[in-house]
Amino acid sequence: MRSINHPWAVSDKYRNRYGNVWADLDFIFQEKISEENFQTDPMNTNIGHLSINGQQIKMNYRDLLTYSKSTKALSEESYISGNKLDVYDVQVKTYSVQLKRHELAKLADTLVEATNSTLKAYELGLYL
Repeated sequence: MRSINHPWAVSDKYRNRYGNVWADLDFIFQEKISEENFQTDPMNTNIGHLSINGQQIKMNYRDLLTYSKSTKALSEESYISGNKLDVYDVQVKTYSVQLKRHELAKLADTLVEATNSTLKAYELGLYL
């Protein structure tokens, strides 16, 4: 499985400290992304799915770019002006989830890393 966060490797220490939502949050790439599809219509290419709070949200490249930027901005804003205990409503496609500040930061980092990995794989000709 091509995973960003490898949630199965999170120790009980961190799972107890940060919670199950944080520990299980992950982006999983599709087994194979078609080279032809990515070359002809990259924005609508299905890249994989986001696993968050027990939900599997299919993401194409356009979604990945959009939500990585918006969640990164919300995460940065939460650390500047928010309280550690605040809960934030995050909308990913048609799914709405409430996340604590540290969970929001991990979501943002996960989506940014998935975007960067997709771009690097394409540049190197790996096509994931």
